[in-house]
Amino acid sequence: MDYGDLGKRLRHERVKKKISQEQMAKMAGCSSAHISHIETGNTIPSLEMLVRIINQLKISSDVILCDYVDKADHVYRQELNELFENCSEKEVKFIVEMAKENIRLLRKYGEEK
Repeated sequence: MDYGDLGKRLRHERVKKKISQEQMAKMAGCSSAHISHIETGNTIPSLEMLVRIINQLKISSDVILCDYVDKADHVYRQELNELFENCSEKEVKFIVEMAKENIRLLRKYGEEK
């Protein structure tokens, strides 16, 4: 498990909800330095702390752990939808064409194993 990536996801969700590290620390019952260290991957959060943060952010654990569980494609689909919200029509078309080509290549070279 990459705790740096886990921390980035936690930070993304916290910022998305416009919660400061200080506010998150109060909500989770720890120091703002501890939240900072978790978000940068310098500290591995205890399961209890991780659950507290997830509950305070009012999100599903899937959002944070989607890189490590098998049934989390709905999280990635939501991330794509959020990305597209701020894109122009031209950008969406470009991204879709790139995705099509990447899928084609993944399937082509994935089958050769």
